[in-house]
Amino acid sequence: MPRRLHYGPGTPCWVDCITPDLTGSRAFYRAVMGWEFVTESPDYQLAELAGEIIGGFGAAPANLPPRAAWNVYLATKDAEHTCALVRGLGGQVVMSPVPASGNGRLFLAVDPSGVAVGFWEGHQAEGVVLVDEAGAVCGHELRVPDARRAAAFYGDLFGYRLTADGEWLDLEGAVRTRVVESDQGRSLWLPYFGASDVRRTVESALVHGAQLVRSGRGEPTVLRDPWGAEFGLVGC
Repeated sequence: MPRRLHYGPGTPCWVDCITPDLTGSRAFYRAVMGWEFVTESPDYQLAELAGEIIGGFGAAPANLPPRAAWNVYLATKDAEHTCALVRGLGGQVVMSPVPASGNGRLFLAVDPSGVAVGFWEGHQAEGVVLVDEAGAVCGHELRVPDARRAAAFYGDLFGYRLTADGEWLDLEGAVRTRVVESDQGRSLWLPYFGASDVRRTVESALVHGAQLVRSGRGEPTVLRDPWGAEFGLVGC
């Protein structure tokens, strides 16, 4: 099993799904992805595969619209410093740095493109442990109206650079995030999960109430779960 125990600054290190129906969402992803769940707090659970951590699931606050969303968190060594940078670069801080279950600190923001993004300062170097296999996180996508504007923000924040073909955000040659320039649908950070058989996984998701958002044309498949959270599927 590919295990990752270190995430450098700027690297996507954690994903979680905040949902208005925690019980229903768990049942959906258990059926489609084979995940099991471990309670961390009354409103937050860890998703696991074969005993290794995949990400988290949280109950949406009652005052939010009844729509789920997957969130992607970028690693930082200093949440306060990164928070100040986000503000200085034109981002909006939605939640200032707060402790998270004794494991570290996090804060939430919206970047200048209107994309929600989280930041995680862990007491240890790891985030998601199991990666790059069926059922685990296998990559990320940043969907924005203007790729160069997004690249400028994440470049000044962590050193990302847009590749010459405009299709990837590259971080020191070690981390690549796919960029999709589109003014259609929500701008967002999108996690990709691996599937040993993408077609069968899509069929299972549709049977359990998901909608197909994107498929074919050489691009990763994108689904929307029954509560509105979008995620990608890639073969692995």
